[in-house]
Amino acid sequence: MKNTETANSTTAAATRTTVTSDTPSELGLIKIHDNVLASLVSRAVLGVEGVSRLSGSAIMDNIAGIVGSHSRAIEIVKDGEDKLKIVIKVNLLYGTVIPATAVEIQRQVIEQVESAAGVTVAAVDVVVQQLDEFIEEDDADEDGSAAAGVVNAAHAAAMAGMPAIG
Repeated sequence: MKNTETANSTTAAATRTTVTSDTPSELGLIKIHDNVLASLVSRAVLGVEGVSRLSGSAIMDNIAGIVGSHSRAIEIVKDGEDKLKIVIKVNLLYGTVIPATAVEIQRQVIEQVESAAGVTVAAVDVVVQQLDEFIEEDDADEDGSAAAGVVNAAHAAAMAGMPAIG
């Protein structure tokens, strides 16, 4: 894979990555934007047992999703050898075995990104920023709605690549 576009973002360490195929198809050039890669990363991370959510401000990430940008909890950097380094900031559920969950996150991200996008992932750094309390599905409040429904709605929205509202 070949990087054809790099633009500075608000932080000096972060770069925008667009990955293109070294050998274009007979129909044209194939480009995979960093938002697509971030979506693959997000789905892989949220599918790992013990992960509560991606870290960061829900409000800012919702706004980023609306304007077509990815979460600030995912940083994708392309090195000089056409390999990606991915940094992921996550919140885990309290009681999770942190090292085992972090390794599983690394495995899932590498597998998903390499198989779906055809790029080589050199490293996946996992930064655990917070432990969240586990909320039981059957913990209902007065009106009968489950408190976990809000958490599950946000999780489902993130899995679908859509911003959660509310």
